[in-house]
Amino acid sequence: MTHRPSPWTRTGGALLAAAALVPAAAAWYVFAVRMPDDTERSRSYAAAATCPAESPGTAVEECVRTVPFTVSGTVLRHKDHLATLDGAPSWSGTVRFGNPGPLLEDLKPGDRVDGAVWRGQVMRLERAGVAQASVDEPREEAQLIAGLGTAVALLAVLAAALGALLFTGRPTTIALARALVFWTLFSCVMPAVLAFWAGLPWWSVPVAAVPTALFAAEAVRRRNAGKVPGEPQGFVDGRLPA
Repeated sequence: MTHRPSPWTRTGGALLAAAALVPAAAAWYVFAVRMPDDTERSRSYAAAATCPAESPGTAVEECVRTVPFTVSGTVLRHKDHLATLDGAPSWSGTVRFGNPGPLLEDLKPGDRVDGAVWRGQVMRLERAGVAQASVDEPREEAQLIAGLGTAVALLAVLAAALGALLFTGRPTTIALARALVFWTLFSCVMPAVLAFWAGLPWWSVPVAAVPTALFAAEAVRRRNAGKVPGEPQGFVDGRLPA
């Protein structure tokens, strides 16, 4: 049943629909900028040759150069896994890692390590046959990035739809909105993880996620249909005031 919405409800619906532009812009950035850049960087790194040993090193090179460093310190905290390196003529500074092992946790000040440097960044460190990649080393994670892009795109659609419902005065429960958000995210995360593990192409993620999310949304809608007959416009059960 459609009710005549109050000015407050119309304003809330319009703001929610307008807010959908934020995840929509994020989805555009993921698919139009982030993924092409990551793909180009991964391909360039995989194709990069080893720098000739006799050539002089420069700050930024397209080839991969092995540079000896001295460890001046490390940081091992919950979110920070860092190694500070110096002693090299062309590069010194702090390298960030995603986790403490297998190499970082064993490094001590004064240790000598070999760093693979590409485009002015340390891609990985190696010592005594043990290597560890830094967060700057390109990784083939297009499936996970595609899952993120699909999720924010669908959240944009969901925000616009819920905003339209509020604007037109249709009763919408907070429980329904939460369920739709949860199943939208779940429908994107699972295909992304499975595609990453199986090595499927990135486009398989939106192909699987979009119909799954639509099916889940319809199931949630049917389950909640008729639960709020005759209620005033806006959110109910923790409602937006009419």
